[in-house]
Amino acid sequence: MAHQDKRILINNKTLRNRHKVVKSLLRPLALNFQKLVVSPYGRSTTEYIVVAKDNISKSDARYDEMRFRTIGELRAMYYERWFKIPQNREELFYLDRAYLHFYTIETSKSEEKEFALLHCDPNEPDNAAHAKYKQSLHLHIECSDSSCYPHCHIWPHAHIALNTGYLNHVLKDIDSLTQAVKEAIYMLKEEVLDPLSKHT
Repeated sequence: MAHQDKRILINNKTLRNRHKVVKSLLRPLALNFQKLVVSPYGRSTTEYIVVAKDNISKSDARYDEMRFRTIGELRAMYYERWFKIPQNREELFYLDRAYLHFYTIETSKSEEKEFALLHCDPNEPDNAAHAKYKQSLHLHIECSDSSCYPHCHIWPHAHIALNTGYLNHVLKDIDSLTQAVKEAIYMLKEEVLDPLSKHT
């Protein structure tokens, strides 16, 4: 994909304010919104990462190891990874990925297991396998019981696209994608997290 064809391009000013938008997006999920911190991660000059965390995260954790508490005794991870791209003498950034993961916690083993994942890879090459599903918002459903055929053999590897047929609209700009993420988060809260919290 040529530079000018990158999807979801934003300028430096918009990027520097992205953490505020992300924090607002995550409000429905955060167990304690006041303790939720969304901030830039790292000091790279070519890569910009926005990550969410609360006080359960270790201070030296990688961005993909940071977590925040959410409802239903789950933990969550959210980050966005942006890359700088020169264009017409302007400093722009394109969205490489936006990932939201939910984890169940096995207290006895102090282990976490992936439960459900919401991904967006807007600049997945058009000729890559499953590209039209991966470029838009898509779900992965995890399964830890390998004997549960066919569920555990299909769902974790399937890209369940939420906006199939509307890819150009969702990836039109950062505002359209943000709205789509917002709707997906509300859906996950109401259809997955809320029912789960009633059974824990």
